[in-house]
Amino acid sequence: MNKSTKHVITTILWITTLLGIPFVSWADDFDEAERLYADHCAVCHGADRGGYIGPALNSDQTKLTQDQISAKIREGGATTLMPQHPTWPGKLSTKKMNLLASLIAQRPKQSMSWGLNDIRASLEVFVTDESSLPDKPTYKIEKLDDLMAIMARGRFAAGKEAKVVFFDGRTNKKVGEVATDFAPHLMDFHPKQERWAYVRDDLGYILKIDLYSLKIVRKVRAGLNGTSLAVSRDGRYLAAGSFVPNTAVILDAATLEPLKLMELRGIDPDGKLVEADSGMITSTPYADVFVIALEQAGQVWIMDLNKADMPISKITDVGRHLHDAFLSPDGRYVVVSSYDDNINAVIDLAKKRIVKKIPAGCQPHLGSGAVVRSNGRLLGIGTNIGTRSCESYEVTVFDMKTFEVVKRIPVIGPTESPAAHPKAPYIVVDIVGTGPNANKIQFIDKKTLEVFRTLTVAGTLGHSHFPEYTARGDYLYVSSSVGGDRIAGYDGDQLVIYDAHTLKKVKTVSMEVPAGVFSHLRARTVVVGLDN
Repeated sequence: MNKSTKHVITTILWITTLLGIPFVSWADDFDEAERLYADHCAVCHGADRGGYIGPALNSDQTKLTQDQISAKIREGGATTLMPQHPTWPGKLSTKKMNLLASLIAQRPKQSMSWGLNDIRASLEVFVTDESSLPDKPTYKIEKLDDLMAIMARGRFAAGKEAKVVFFDGRTNKKVGEVATDFAPHLMDFHPKQERWAYVRDDLGYILKIDLYSLKIVRKVRAGLNGTSLAVSRDGRYLAAGSFVPNTAVILDAATLEPLKLMELRGIDPDGKLVEADSGMITSTPYADVFVIALEQAGQVWIMDLNKADMPISKITDVGRHLHDAFLSPDGRYVVVSSYDDNINAVIDLAKKRIVKKIPAGCQPHLGSGAVVRSNGRLLGIGTNIGTRSCESYEVTVFDMKTFEVVKRIPVIGPTESPAAHPKAPYIVVDIVGTGPNANKIQFIDKKTLEVFRTLTVAGTLGHSHFPEYTARGDYLYVSSSVGGDRIAGYDGDQLVIYDAHTLKKVKTVSMEVPAGVFSHLRARTVVVGLDN
């Protein structure tokens, strides 16, 4: 370092100290901070620091001071997924935590790309000869449809506790697990070949898993963050959408080789050209198509998989901030939630147009959706996540033929993921958010469409999410986390299993931050809550 450079650095140090401005001494320190962020934060807060499951962490959007950011990193949040003191100091030194705080407070959101060549280069093959895999499950299970998969995020959303844990839903015995390295978000199943499943994690990877041996066969990074994943009805293709960057990719389902990449952008309902996160992606038994919701653009794209170039039909002005969706029993109609318009939009996939916008309470969030038969009617169940202030919370029930609202059922808080089963008497909704009832689930009687019972699953400040019935409808699985109770010495996070008829707790299994629960029966069930 020459004398002039030393003088400049000394002057900057003196000025920043005098003004109380935090100073990072070397550009390489920010490089190190970016590496720390990628390793410890990107899986929840977005690879570009623009926000994902957790809030945005960049100088343009962060409202906290650098000292407040440092404190948040050290102490975590009692009602959030952020790990709490004193766990972080075991992984990050004070110097590294402060370096992260400097990055967040001083640097804007990154601009990041991930193209077809990046996706192709990320492909890893762990089993080259799939014929060498066993020809039946290596664990005891009567039918593979009984398999239940729980997405365990792990407290740091990475490491050995980030895994998919598998249970036999008939006996409720654990049959195995698959480590995913990063927090798994969702699972989808091959509709034709029962042995294959696909996991999407929160850092954008897709894992092809052999359910007979519970081994990862292949792995590819479809994007840098993203939640959506679907398998085409014939099992030929996968579609995966990303938040970072705003793209969706079509993959060969057998090899995970990328085939087509689409930039998600379009004119929103207010006439602005915007880039969009990938909301819902679904296939349908009705046709060889993928259906993609562009969140901020308010558009739904229908991709024809039978033509060489996979052309897209675009349905515009669907709503503001599109997210989850579910299908009608025949797969012809898709119901898409629109957060900011408080409606569920119904799209006819045959005519490729909107046929109804259903009033849906405060900030609808359909989860996987549910359809039930009640008193001779086929009814759709809509939940409302209500992350903004709401006057009241409800479950919206609508007729699946006319799409008219049948009933608004008052519930005790925002709801996210409805569960139903043809042999179970209750529709189940999870109460979410950070309020005092986020540790509860509510059971709605199918016949009366009234709340029958409310159960507390987790402790104070806890969360109880993602209810799912087993294939036979005998049991209900619920992911439970204890939130701030961990510091007070309460039991840790658990999978909780209930008898679906008596509602009595039959089993709890310790697990780090259990999240989504998926039944293998979904591979052949068009709509959650109905018979095959």
